[in-house]
Amino acid sequence: MSSAAPASADGSGRWHQPSCETVTGDGTVTYTRDEGRTLTPTSNKLEPVVYTRGLVTLDRPDTLLSLAGNRLSRSSDAGCTWEPVGEVPGSNVELSAARGDRAYAWDRAGHLSLATPDGVTPLTSPAAGLAGLGADRRHGDRLRVADAGGQLHESRDGGRTWRSVGVPAWETDDLRSVYTAVFDPRNLNHVVLGASGSARVTFNGGRTWTTSKGLSATGTKVNVFSAAISPASPNVVYVMGLDLAELEAGAPSGGRHIYRSWDGGRRFIPVVDQGDGITIPNGPLLAAHPRDPGVLYFVWGTGWSSLGTDIYRYDSWRDRVSTRHNAYDRVTAIAFNPANPGVMYLGLAEEV
Repeated sequence: MSSAAPASADGSGRWHQPSCETVTGDGTVTYTRDEGRTLTPTSNKLEPVVYTRGLVTLDRPDTLLSLAGNRLSRSSDAGCTWEPVGEVPGSNVELSAARGDRAYAWDRAGHLSLATPDGVTPLTSPAAGLAGLGADRRHGDRLRVADAGGQLHESRDGGRTWRSVGVPAWETDDLRSVYTAVFDPRNLNHVVLGASGSARVTFNGGRTWTTSKGLSATGTKVNVFSAAISPASPNVVYVMGLDLAELEAGAPSGGRHIYRSWDGGRRFIPVVDQGDGITIPNGPLLAAHPRDPGVLYFVWGTGWSSLGTDIYRYDSWRDRVSTRHNAYDRVTAIAFNPANPGVMYLGLAEEV
């Protein structure tokens, strides 16, 4: 048992902050109150090999879901205790939260499931490959996904049936590898795709697409591996990109940058460069602060030589990056406590 009483419901219908000194469970999830400077101990040591790629908070007060490998777990006390509730099919499966105390589990191979605190229900996928999933924040049955070719699909019955919407982001003869797709939960018509050589954005549900500008000062190709739309302001979008010309020229950054957009993804500027103690891998986890559009967290970690993990905090107001280090091989998921976003839940990975 944990060494302090966990948060408990008081009938108010509100989220609480976790009050335990130890997180009880399999060791795949912990929490921090200081952006990763200190992590709450877990009752079990995390044993390799495990990746916790799914971690979400739900509408129900104090309820979270996590996904480590294929095991879905729940917490009903604001993250103090965890218990398994089911198995999810797929590989490197992620979770996207939805209205109605649920989430949707999906992977790049096209596996799709409904995940709730009570278990898992397999769903029909509209495509053999998926790049991202978005759920309408007002209607949990309304979903959109982007497939591996940049085509959007919509379901209005919680993923049981689907229809294509809009047109593909790229013509067939210009088809790219689509690495990521992020949806504005307030407006599923607003989607940003990251791909080999460029990024594209739509504001009308895929009827038309615009190629993002500003990723390269010289107009050369930039591979965009990960992206995040700010929950606090959907006009603010962050992406991680690899400038291929800079990479080939041997630039100090290796061509790796975090970019920021102030207009929903139409135009970006680089705001963080690799170097000076900052390592930016291809496709890092990006977690935008839920209330402050000027703050982004991103992560680098490795099991090699027990180097551990760095959690970086980019503050656009101060144009500064601060770093918090921990001994885990990686942090592969981040969620924020709805009552206090200063409490960050971390999904952990152990590789060796």
